[in-house]
Amino acid sequence: MSEDYKLAFADDLGFCNILLSAIGGDGANMAAKMLFKLGVLEVGLDGGYDAKYGSEKKGTPTDVSVRFCKAGTAVRAVGPTTRAHILVVFHESLIRPLALNKGLYANAIVIVNSTKSPEEVRDILELNSGRVICLDASKIAEETHSRLNMPMLAMLCNVLSFPAKVVEEAVKKQWPRAAEANVAAFRAAVSTAKEAQFGADGKYPLVEFSESRGGLGFLNMLPGGRIDALKHSTVERDNAEGRLGPNPIFDAEECTSCGMCLTVCPDPGAIVWKEKKMTGIDSKFCKSCMRCVEICPRTGRALRDPHKKEEAKETTVAGEKK
Repeated sequence: MSEDYKLAFADDLGFCNILLSAIGGDGANMAAKMLFKLGVLEVGLDGGYDAKYGSEKKGTPTDVSVRFCKAGTAVRAVGPTTRAHILVVFHESLIRPLALNKGLYANAIVIVNSTKSPEEVRDILELNSGRVICLDASKIAEETHSRLNMPMLAMLCNVLSFPAKVVEEAVKKQWPRAAEANVAAFRAAVSTAKEAQFGADGKYPLVEFSESRGGLGFLNMLPGGRIDALKHSTVERDNAEGRLGPNPIFDAEECTSCGMCLTVCPDPGAIVWKEKKMTGIDSKFCKSCMRCVEICPRTGRALRDPHKKEEAKETTVAGEKK
């Protein structure tokens, strides 16, 4: 890469700080690893990488930090970033519950998977100043048969001015079987995104980062260094902030309880079984990924995607149209 490449941002240690906020299973961790690989091996940068997440199968919020700096800069910061120059939000619904405006620098760049306008997203985020880029990454991923992380990674590489051809070739090499789909997602993301620049007009203040802990953690551990599992259980937890939309439509009369849905469901407890039969969907755990709908032998009859029109009359059951 040319020595003329210059990072758009740099803090007092020389780092451009990037934060990706997503839900377990979105592929944010993989996208960030790919970004870091591109930055170091293809662009010639130095930096650091840190992922902070729990069980991806729970559909819980996750975040990944990437720091880039000029080659030769002393890497004197580790761990997740608390101040971001570039924020990448995989789901607009995460912005307010996670207070993602905390710690953002003035004139930050924010990339959001949303069908809303940049102006609307700015108000949701309460952004002091900066550039908001909106793209319907969910739709792009569906139409290109790629994954959500690909269009989000594409926009991130674009704002970092990583050469498009270099990025595409690296993606093809990394995932050869999905090369065509991933490249299509990359190109669609850049060509369909909408953006707007906002100055520090006084509408929203800069918000300093602060660690907020509603439950117990290492900073407020109980005496003796233990957590009362009976009191602080996840049994009654409602994963509303991790939900992507309405739950699949289930028809018990059409279901054969074959169990195929259980093999792909990333959220234990989302599919309810009683007396060896599937009886429904638990909205407290289901994050609406629709994997069960895709694999169901009776798709369109036993399980249906509420986003799509009725397909019951033209569905394939065991290889035969019904």
